Amino acid sequence: MSSGHASKRAEARRRSRIAAREQADTGEASPEALQVAAPPTQQVGTAAVSPTRIGFSAAFRGSFGKVSFKDDLRTLPHIVRTRAFFVPLAATAATVVVGIQPGALSTSLGQLAVQTILLPPAFVVAFIAGMLTRRGSWMLGGIFGIITYAGSLVVGSVVDLSALDAANPVGSFLQRNVANLNDLGALAGDLYGVMIAGIFAGAFAGWYGRFLRAMSPQPSTREGRRDGAAQRKGGGRR
Repeated sequence: MSSGHASKRAEARRRSRIAAREQADTGEASPEALQVAAPPTQQVGTAAVSPTRIGFSAAFRGSFGKVSFKDDLRTLPHIVRTRAFFVPLAATAATVVVGIQPGALSTSLGQLAVQTILLPPAFVVAFIAGMLTRRGSWMLGGIFGIITYAGSLVVGSVVDLSALDAANPVGSFLQRNVANLNDLGALAGDLYGVMIAGIFAGAFAGWYGRFLRAMSPQPSTREGRRDGAAQRKGGGRR
């Protein structure tokens, strides 16, 4: 009698796992739902098994989701201690240091660095930040939109821009940014514009990162060890 009940329960669990995997492949179920469907003895080994590659359409649909603004804001103190913040910050600081060197803006490389990293919209830096974080990419993008704009003000205030040709686009941008320091309305408009542009760039980077991970869902060794340890303790990633 007990053997028959055990067989029925095992069969029910097997069907539940198959249904959960099929929903996950089509983007209709979250990884958490897939873990719930598996018995505890199999959750421990889940991190060691490479996920099945899913199709383009399923990965595209699964890369979209609701943005939890409150949760992202709560995680900001943690995010600013990760490489998602320090790597683009280092790139911005290095560009400012290079840009204020005597004669740097007179060279093509110096102008290219300032134009790519500091001048709005700061797509490159915001994109790097968004790609390096799993959440809050929009938030980091907005932050670096403002940081890079501040960097352009530093370069424009320190460097003698009169040495540049009047038609030089980098010099024109820097001169306009510095001139807006005396106009609070124009400065507020600039800050709003660079922040919004950074938010969109960061959000796009976050989506693109989720899409790439969905197309090639191969967890790293460190992630596998971390997930396995959490699951053995009866928890799991949240």
